[in-house]
Amino acid sequence: MDSNSDDNGNGNGGTEGPGATPHLLVVGATGALLPAVRAATARGATVTALARNATALRDLERDTGGGARPLARDFEAPGLREALSRAARDRPFTGALLYCPLATPATVRTLTEAVPPGRPVVLLLTSAHAEPHGEEGDAGPWSPALLPPGARPAPGCRLLVLGWRTRPEGSRWHTAEEISEAALGALDAVPSGDAVLGRVRPWSTRPSA
Repeated sequence: MDSNSDDNGNGNGGTEGPGATPHLLVVGATGALLPAVRAATARGATVTALARNATALRDLERDTGGGARPLARDFEAPGLREALSRAARDRPFTGALLYCPLATPATVRTLTEAVPPGRPVVLLLTSAHAEPHGEEGDAGPWSPALLPPGARPAPGCRLLVLGWRTRPEGSRWHTAEEISEAALGALDAVPSGDAVLGRVRPWSTRPSA
């Protein structure tokens, strides 16, 4: 993944030109994508950080010098579309990182649709989406192209499937830092495309906890 450019060749998830400030929507901002919020604000982006934990969001706002704008809410609660519209009123979102594995498909579509068409949106999927079914082999090749059409909430949405890392002492899940680095790389990648972080085969090597 190329972490230095985006669809417009400017990087930072859709920067509109010299001096423009990217405005990213990040869901999962106090968990797996917390390092991504810190990295994005450090390089000059404004981040609307959506999470349930209001206290953690206030801390994040303080720690980023206001670069992270807290949006404390349950994304399944009524009024999500309106809340996102208000958050983008002064400046439209230029990209999004979405880690919301428990969200309904309708909610994921609402989050995706908050970003103007043509701007990069990365949806992070858990490794469960790569689980073998039926006669599919445990160790055969796998790529996001094998996902059902419904896995992509909107045309052009980039999928990042979170696999695992294997080591001599056993497999492990990726850290928040590793996930965030991959997510930002997918956001900035040119040409755009789907990706897998780590490996999802052989399935028997998947961590048990």
